[in-house]
Amino acid sequence: MIQSLRSLALVLTLCLTPVVGLSIADDIAKPGEVPRDATGRCQDGSWTSAAKKKGACSSHGGVKAWVGKPPKGAVARCKDGTFTKTAGQGACSSHDGVAYRLDQAKSHP
Repeated sequence: MIQSLRSLALVLTLCLTPVVGLSIADDIAKPGEVPRDATGRCQDGSWTSAAKKKGACSSHGGVKAWVGKPPKGAVARCKDGTFTKTAGQGACSSHDGVAYRLDQAKSHP
């Protein structure tokens, strides 16, 4: 019975992933890691890569923070998911530090 429930949960996760914009990798990302394609953070702490805010995180308590795609001129992504246009020291200092540089994101999938 327990194995059947686990199998059902896996099937539902795989089927609903495209609907809510999450990938399995997002669910197992280490704390503090921002998935490169994340567009928002859900209330339960998971990340979404949905193209639109409406409906994103619908199975995760709703959207906690929406950042969307990188704005023009952004050079890095902060650990809280926001973007910064500051390239030097202090970038993302109020956002838990730099998660990755956007130019590095393109060259390292």
